[in-house]
Amino acid sequence: MRSFVLSVIFNFIMIITVNCNMVPLKVVNELPSNGYNNLNGLEPNSESKLLPRMRPANFSGPDHLRGLLGRCFKHRDTKYEYILCPFQNITQEDIQAYYDPYKGVLGVWLDWVIEDNQFVAWNMIEGSSCGPDRYRSTKVTLQCGKTSELKSMTEPERCSYVAIFETPEICGENAMVVYPRLPQYLQDQWNEALTDKLSGDLTEKGYYLELERVFIASGFKLSSGSRESLMDKAKASSDSSKSCQSRLEVANGRIIELEEELRMKEEIIMELQEGKVDL
Repeated sequence: MRSFVLSVIFNFIMIITVNCNMVPLKVVNELPSNGYNNLNGLEPNSESKLLPRMRPANFSGPDHLRGLLGRCFKHRDTKYEYILCPFQNITQEDIQAYYDPYKGVLGVWLDWVIEDNQFVAWNMIEGSSCGPDRYRSTKVTLQCGKTSELKSMTEPERCSYVAIFETPEICGENAMVVYPRLPQYLQDQWNEALTDKLSGDLTEKGYYLELERVFIASGFKLSSGSRESLMDKAKASSDSSKSCQSRLEVANGRIIELEEELRMKEEIIMELQEGKVDL
C-alpha cells in the first residue's frame, strides 16, 4: 500500500517537473587547472544558476571557431573570478566575500565587432543590472596565443568591461577575414558599395552604413529587432520558470498532505490488526 502511494507521489512530481521549461544560465564554479572543460563533464553540484536577461544569439563567424562551443575559460584576479563561455556568456563572482558574495552576468553573446574587414571581438550585452535601466556588458577582444585562455579582465568604465581572450584558433593570416566568408550576393553588395564610394557617389558614412547592412544580412551582426527577439525569448523562459516554481510549491504542499493521510491510514490499519478498533 505504502509503496503504491509513494509511487503516485513520485509520478505527481515528475509530471509537474517535465512540463516546466526552465532554461537557466550555466555559471561554472570550479574548473580544472588547465582553465577549461566540456560543460557536460562537470558535476551537477559544481554549477549555480542565474536567469539571463537575453538568450545568446546563434553561433556566427569563422567555422573553425565552433570548437570553442561548449567550453569555458576562467580568469582570477585578487578579488574576482571570471568565466567566459564563448558564444554563450561571461560571468563574475566575488571570491573575497565570506557572506553572500556577488555573482552576476557581465554579458550574453550577441554578435561580432568587425573592423577593417576583420573579426576582432565579441559583443556580450544585457548582463546583470548595474543601476536603474543599466546593464553590464563586455567586449571580448580576440588575440593570437599558444593556448586558449581568458587572459585579462578590466573595467575601464563603470559596468562596461573589456576582456582579452587568447586562442591559437585565430593565428592564421586569413583566419579572421570577413569578406571571403560572405555569400556571393553579399560580396557583390560590398563591391558595389566600394565602387560607389571610390567614384564619389557614396559618402564615407554612407559606405559604412552599407557595410553594416551586409554584416546584418550575413548574421555576423544583429539588428535591433533580432536583439529584442532574444530578450523576449529570455523573458518567456523566465516567466515559465516562475510558473514552474509556483506549481512545484503547490505540489510540495500536496505531497505533505498525502504523506499525512498515509500516516493516519497506516495507524488505523495497525490498530485494526491489533484488535484495538471496533468494527
